[in-house]
Amino acid sequence: MSEDRVTPSAADRIAAAAGRLSAVVEAEGARVASLRWADPRGGAERELLLRTPWAEEPDGPWSMPVSSHEWHRRYRGGWHVVLPRSGDPATIDGVEQPFHGEAAWRVWRLTAAPGGCDATVLLRTVPLRLVRRLRLDGSTIRVTQDVINEGPGPVAFGWLEHPALDGALLDGATIRLGDTDPVDVVKAPRTSFADVDGAQGVCALSVPALDATITMHWDGALFPRAHLWQERRGTTGFPWWGGVDAVGVEPSSDPFRPSTDRLGSLVVEPGETLTATVEISVAPTA
Repeated sequence: MSEDRVTPSAADRIAAAAGRLSAVVEAEGARVASLRWADPRGGAERELLLRTPWAEEPDGPWSMPVSSHEWHRRYRGGWHVVLPRSGDPATIDGVEQPFHGEAAWRVWRLTAAPGGCDATVLLRTVPLRLVRRLRLDGSTIRVTQDVINEGPGPVAFGWLEHPALDGALLDGATIRLGDTDPVDVVKAPRTSFADVDGAQGVCALSVPALDATITMHWDGALFPRAHLWQERRGTTGFPWWGGVDAVGVEPSSDPFRPSTDRLGSLVVEPGETLTATVEISVAPTA
């Protein structure tokens, strides 16, 4: 077992490793850009998260005027936090929200920490400060986030965790939410989306390619829905051009199509903090 290692490799990203996991966190969106697992039975490390074909391509100042189009044009994969609203752009209480909310677009402040890093940002569309703590432990990545209300009144908001797994690893895999029957990951080329009950707060993916199980845990009271996004090279036009293979299991505070008159169903009072933890673990099949 390796020692904990944290490497500030650039001002805009931090690389960390502990136990059998290594991760790269980027300041833009506090995105987990890479999550690699070293199988205890030997062999090379395996990337667990989606990295789109253009993930390492440089970008420029040009952008699409519609935020939903621009999000998909520049999407590089990985694990995002979506807050204070998921889904299409909307104007709520006279304030415009971009596709998937302000937090995913902002540049966060990153600080190295033992076995991981901390990320902070003060949103401007709502008076919320976000503090996100990522830690690696054995074969588990644990992300704990505080949502702090620094405004004069209660703030309603939505919250979705958006980890996208590498679909190429999931051929023949199954997804089991809570105690429900497992369902097969769709076969490429195909797309699928479902908004399902996530209140039990656990999802297990049986992954034959790794001879392992990937398990996710979250607070089902805060995230009672789970969005299952499967883009398995099924979209041949913009934005994926048949080149993206992703499977996302996304704990969500709200249904896929949230209300159009409020940001979301969660509420944090002035001066108070709402905290949630999401974990992803990998274990070899017994």
